[in-house]
Amino acid sequence: MLTQERIKEIFAKANAIITGDHFVYAKKADGWYHGPDYVNKDAIYPFVGLVDELCREIANHFSKFGIEAVVGPAIGAVSLSQWTAHRLTYMTRQEVLAIFADEEDVLQRRHFPIAARMLNFEAFGTVSLNNSFDSSGKIDLAEVNYFAKIGTGRVIKRGYDKLIKGKRCLIVEDIINSGITVAKTRDAVIAVGGEVIGVGCLCNRSGGRVTAQTLCVPELFSLLDLDMKMFPEADCPICREKGQQSVRTDLGKGREFLRQVGLS
Repeated sequence: MLTQERIKEIFAKANAIITGDHFVYAKKADGWYHGPDYVNKDAIYPFVGLVDELCREIANHFSKFGIEAVVGPAIGAVSLSQWTAHRLTYMTRQEVLAIFADEEDVLQRRHFPIAARMLNFEAFGTVSLNNSFDSSGKIDLAEVNYFAKIGTGRVIKRGYDKLIKGKRCLIVEDIINSGITVAKTRDAVIAVGGEVIGVGCLCNRSGGRVTAQTLCVPELFSLLDLDMKMFPEADCPICREKGQQSVRTDLGKGREFLRQVGLS
């Protein structure tokens, strides 16, 4: 069993946890959030020995749960699903499948009437115009029909849906922030007839806000639990001390943030 000291050592060895700097996190509905710490999940994946060691710990925790398939949201957790399924297969002496859930755009059909004016909008697929004409033969009114992206979801496809139907599934994830990606993966598994037995992750950085209860799953197991401080852009103490341009642009959303506030 891995101790917390060893788990932290693994993350430190891969330079996966960075503290005392200035980062911009993914933008939320109410704006940008900043903070001094960052979990760089991508840094761990090149070190397959370390990944195997971490996944072995997750597999050990769930070895008595009768897991038949491990599902990871693409892209990062694909590796975790493979290693965890491999370890579970070895521990239980039963074949455990490794599956991943693709990201998919959620589209909504929209239509509206327009007069003689220009429109700018993002559309997917076919855009149709239903025109009506005045007595001179000129277009008097047109109705635009199109699909707009309103978000993203997760879906089990590539034939994997048939493989996990009726099976007991473990969802694995690298970093849990809000838990939204895990929730979408959970829904994708349920949609194709799989049973979600639990969630295993490398790091839960929500400070205890994301739990098995909030995810609506029977079990949540995290190797490392962190409470990383986040500040709304307007209240960021690092911005007040060092300025907005001090944000890191190589990790997180700093480059996008600076571009949107006109500083890049």
